[in-house]
Amino acid sequence: MSLPMLTHPGPAAAERWAIARCQAMPIEVTLPLADTLAASVAAALAQFDGGWLVIEDAPLANLDFLIPGEDPTGAHAAWYAGPHQMGAGKIRHLGLHVGCKDGAPWLHGHGSFTAPDWSGPSFGHILPNESHLAHPIRARGWGLKGARLEVTPDTETHFPLFQPVKTVSHPAENAALVTLRPNQDLCAALASAAECAGLTEARVYGLGSLIHPRLTGQPPIDSYATEILLTSGTLSDGSAQIDAEIVTLKGSTHKGRLTPGQNPICITAELLLVAP
Repeated sequence: MSLPMLTHPGPAAAERWAIARCQAMPIEVTLPLADTLAASVAAALAQFDGGWLVIEDAPLANLDFLIPGEDPTGAHAAWYAGPHQMGAGKIRHLGLHVGCKDGAPWLHGHGSFTAPDWSGPSFGHILPNESHLAHPIRARGWGLKGARLEVTPDTETHFPLFQPVKTVSHPAENAALVTLRPNQDLCAALASAAECAGLTEARVYGLGSLIHPRLTGQPPIDSYATEILLTSGTLSDGSAQIDAEIVTLKGSTHKGRLTPGQNPICITAELLLVAP
């Protein structure tokens, strides 16, 4: 079965993934109150080069997010719809990468949200400068040293995207930051990139976007652009198993295991692989 693909505005890069080895340390941190969620996260991870955090059951004083959408200009293969403005909402479950953009802290997070009397979409891409906490909260995840994700212009998709960058060589590199390019199956590309990174066994964390996702035992999802959050991920004997939550162009949500070989990447996949 041939994979569905999107036509992006720029030439396809010869290298279909990027890798930076690093040290990952398990952490539990307090996010302090700040003007923005980005500033709260940056303060909590100030001693690290970057990180991956999970936030659950956390109230926000303001919560704005996006879902996938069409680009009305036609300049990109996919775009965003929104912002969806919940006001005083609540994070049910949010996973986010912490890196930098233009030399300042930045984050990329996907998650599920709720608010009283809210009837709009319940999952999407959180806006880190428009959203902010209601009070300090706890988060858990991984603090990284030796590498981080940095936003750079991408000539293939014409998006500014996170890419892994080494900061310093570290003697205890037990992890790798990996980004995957469009129009390749996520599980297969992940396994190939992990092999290049020297990892055959790993826990996998991250997020990204898929074209017409297929979940095992479920009907095909009719959406050429989606946003996903990995809810569980493992790499064992060079084979990846990924569970994810997905939001479509219409705002519908789906959960399940990605069917290997049938989930092409839409724009990007940004992943953290941690050796057991």
